[in-house]
Amino acid sequence: MLINDESKRIEAMKRIVEELNSLLSSCGDNESSVCVPTYIATELFRVVKRVSGIEDPYLKLKMEVNRKALNIYREAKEIISRLGRFRDRLLMAIKFSLIGNMLDTGVIDYKPPNIEDLLKKATELSIYGDIYKALELIEDSKNIAMILDNAGEAVLDKLVGEVLKNENKNVVAIIKGGAFQNDISINDASYAELEKSFTKVIDTGLDASSIFFDYVRKEVLDVIEEADVIISKGMANYEYLTEVEDLIKRPIIYMLVAKCRPVSIHSGVPLGKPAIVIHNVAKT
Repeated sequence: MLINDESKRIEAMKRIVEELNSLLSSCGDNESSVCVPTYIATELFRVVKRVSGIEDPYLKLKMEVNRKALNIYREAKEIISRLGRFRDRLLMAIKFSLIGNMLDTGVIDYKPPNIEDLLKKATELSIYGDIYKALELIEDSKNIAMILDNAGEAVLDKLVGEVLKNENKNVVAIIKGGAFQNDISINDASYAELEKSFTKVIDTGLDASSIFFDYVRKEVLDVIEEADVIISKGMANYEYLTEVEDLIKRPIIYMLVAKCRPVSIHSGVPLGKPAIVIHNVAKT
């Protein structure tokens, strides 16, 4: 996508393979964060940005998917507004949020659905996992941290933020501080109008695939510490947070579509199925 000249593409691939080899060699020496796939993905994407000279390779795509998602968001908001009970509104908002996780262009061999089809898919969605336990956890919480994932998807996550805000809950959205693949970042968040839907929007200060505790801004750590429950969107956040759950000591509601076999196997979620996976409940 970024480099048209074939010889330059080959040179870029050599740089990426060399970096991957270095990372895997370090991984074999110890049990550090280098061994976590999300860390490796972060470093390799940084190589892509350096060799291409483009700081946000997916920017044009992100702006386009945010624009389209805003049209879906407006219709979805109207559907949710017609529901009476808080639980019903929250469940429908979660369905739209989960459907939004299908808008992912960063997974090999995975083809995202047409964004115009998402409205129908969401209203008919069957969620894999304990959705009612998730609803109970959220209902019983005052402070909620929501770690966002892809552009487009983040626009539909706004629906969850709004339903919670309307119940006087404090809901903080956490987004990337710099460009990582097609994830929502501070650079394109204003176009998605996130600040209107959440109590607060903060960024990690990183161009990393998740909220790496060793490097993330202290404000993010404080929000995680103060949260009664954490809602984590997408596979990369699942891959990282499951490595550090013992440090969090808060219930984590993973909302994701398992788009690759390793995550499907680890999470127990059928491949391609929108799901809720809840961890850390017994530790509260």
